[in-house]
Amino acid sequence: MALPLATAFCGPARDAPAAAPSRRSEFLRGASLGVVECPRPAARGRSAAVSAQYKGRGTDRSRVPEFQRHDKDTGSTEVQIARLSARVSQLTEHLKANKKDFATERGLKSILGRRRRLLNYLYRTDREKLETVVKDLGIRYKTQEARTN
Repeated sequence: MALPLATAFCGPARDAPAAAPSRRSEFLRGASLGVVECPRPAARGRSAAVSAQYKGRGTDRSRVPEFQRHDKDTGSTEVQIARLSARVSQLTEHLKANKKDFATERGLKSILGRRRRLLNYLYRTDREKLETVVKDLGIRYKTQEARTN
């Protein structure tokens, strides 16, 4: 009984009999088997279309409009800080319930670093705006000088 070519490279299927010795010996003698693609098994319990990128669902961004300079403002420093702060509070709540979710913890640290860099930029450019953002959002922020001392 001849097995499909995929069996020669991928190994036998779970319910298929072992490969015939003659097929193996043909391969070892250098017989051409052609191009064979092994089908990859689907991951258990996951859809093939799962994306690791966060789409923004579930984040409470009700405070963000307070910091917008105009209706379509999404890129100003204050708005970015407000959006990141909303995400930080959401991830913090998630980590309280899931203490061993280290991937989320890593993501939270990266978001906190991004927010800190934006706050440092605001510190260098507009300290009054920094004070209002930190006070309104309830962020604990140390200046660069205070962190080094």
